[in-house]
Amino acid sequence: MTNYESVTGIYLAAALLLLTACGNVITPTQPTTATSPAGVLEDTPASAAHRPTMAPLPTPVTTATPTITPTPIVHVVQSGDTLLGIALDYGVDVEKLQSFNGIANPQSLQVGQELIIPVGDEESVDTPGLLLPTPTPLAFGVRGVAFYETPVGSLWCLGEVVNTTDVTLTNVQVRVTLFGAEGERAAEADAFAAADLIPPGGRSPFSILFTSPPETWTNPQVAIIRGEAAGALAESYLPVSVVEATGQPAAPQFQVSGVVRNGSAEQSAGSVSVIVTTYDDQGNVTGTRQAQVELEGPLAPGATAPFTLLFSFHGAEPADFNVVALGHIPSE
Repeated sequence: MTNYESVTGIYLAAALLLLTACGNVITPTQPTTATSPAGVLEDTPASAAHRPTMAPLPTPVTTATPTITPTPIVHVVQSGDTLLGIALDYGVDVEKLQSFNGIANPQSLQVGQELIIPVGDEESVDTPGLLLPTPTPLAFGVRGVAFYETPVGSLWCLGEVVNTTDVTLTNVQVRVTLFGAEGERAAEADAFAAADLIPPGGRSPFSILFTSPPETWTNPQVAIIRGEAAGALAESYLPVSVVEATGQPAAPQFQVSGVVRNGSAEQSAGSVSVIVTTYDDQGNVTGTRQAQVELEGPLAPGATAPFTLLFSFHGAEPADFNVVALGHIPSE
């Protein structure tokens, strides 16, 4: 398997994401610097040692700590499926399956509808011959989840996927659910991790915008619903290291500049992407931005190229940031 220095996302449902924050002035301060030597399978963190004086900025929405669930099993309804048949196939209680998915009428299943199978339940039946008698969740998780209201009343959910497996992952998808005061599902949305490939030990941000969030909600839940071994897809990418990166306020936004290097000894990179994630002093994700590095031509083996990203964030000035990068082998 190719050893990756850092990874970027090409499988986004939406291309570039620019998070919204109020336009209060931030007094610039001396930039902080981080370096990442070539050959290290790590992304590049940098801590903001100097905190500027600033006007008050919006604070994160106060909510209960999100529940991070293990990877659930998702069944896509096919023609001829019935709720009872699906429950029997997976060895789960039909009433539990119906309640878990909020199905009012079992006769109203639609082809293509996704049902989450309530695994790990006391009423699940471990019977030989079932489709999934003993499901094993993938060993990767989510951290740094936070919610932010926007001036127009929408709600951002930001977080980060962490790959704790020993394989490179792709197509990593999360689902965020907001529950009402009575425990009902008030809103739900899915998003892919920004990075198309996430190597072992790597991380990638995700973001979900609820344009019309419920007026009252509690107990958010974040679940990983998809994640696959990259396999041959990894062969289309090159290791690209972030050899240096600096971050500083650029009122009212945050600017990250640095240099990427093609770590391949033989192959040029046709394109290079970078993803920047910012964090508050609690480790919560406050902003993210993805962009292509401007290249004059293919990036030759060992060659470097500069990049600069300017983007908005939520809350106070970032206390930390992270940069991941990935080169794509040009198609012939």
